[in-house]
Amino acid sequence: MMGAARPGRPALRRAQREALMGVLFAAPFALGMLLVVVLPLLGVIGISLTQWSLLDAPRWVGLHNYARLAADPAFLRSAGVTAAFTAGILVLNISVALALATLLNAKLRGIGVFRTIIFSPVVMPVVAWALVWKFLLQPDGTVNAGLSRLGAGDANLLFTPGTALWTVVVIEVIKAVGLNAVIFLSALQGVPPELHEAARLDGASPWQVFRHITLPLISPTFFLVFIVTLIGALKLFTPVYVLTGGGPADATTTLIVYMFKQGFQFFEFGYASAVATVLFVIVLALTVAQWSLRRRLVFYES
Repeated sequence: MMGAARPGRPALRRAQREALMGVLFAAPFALGMLLVVVLPLLGVIGISLTQWSLLDAPRWVGLHNYARLAADPAFLRSAGVTAAFTAGILVLNISVALALATLLNAKLRGIGVFRTIIFSPVVMPVVAWALVWKFLLQPDGTVNAGLSRLGAGDANLLFTPGTALWTVVVIEVIKAVGLNAVIFLSALQGVPPELHEAARLDGASPWQVFRHITLPLISPTFFLVFIVTLIGALKLFTPVYVLTGGGPADATTTLIVYMFKQGFQFFEFGYASAVATVLFVIVLALTVAQWSLRRRLVFYES
């Protein structure tokens, strides 16, 4: 007589299998975040508490670098430059992108060519774009010569402290505005046209239609574009450094350019890491503040 079959290990329930699969799928991303973001961030914070020139062993100094930042006029000046630079890019980029998206959304003849022209600077290499503009904006270059003929005097936009920062802002906006315009365009195409028609029949002006119908409906996209543009402006380095190197007279030395100079020109890696940590805290605080206000600023359809 055969004995009863020995019961095997109970199979995983469906919920447990799904949870296990979820963990397995998320593991590569989590591992990548740990190796590429979390560990380097902790490393930077650790280095910021030391004095290190790469030529000798790091020496622990605690919060000395942060106290030095608070009393450093050059750091405070670069923070002000960063604030002005970021505000200029936010206002100009978003307003121009929204205007271009409204134009691109129109049913006009040849609009496809216009869309290509607007988006083409986005895919150009950043260094090549900056070098071309630097050549055009030389003291005897095409742009300054043209402005001089128009009565602007000896124009020198990129190498004059009063105009250099805003010149870099305009160059960067021309480079990047096409991406935001395409994002806004996709949002505008999702707005039901019958809402606009009903508002016009009720006598609403174009501005009232945009303010009370279009803008609330695209507010989630507007919120996304604002956050992405803000973070991008705060960490923008390559075009600024290629165009001006932070000059003239530190007029375009943003926090990230200042950090680069401290680390790779003066070899003060502890101090540069302190600047990087402060910049990270600023970006994080602004992002959290915006995210906490999303329910007041963003309209979600029910």
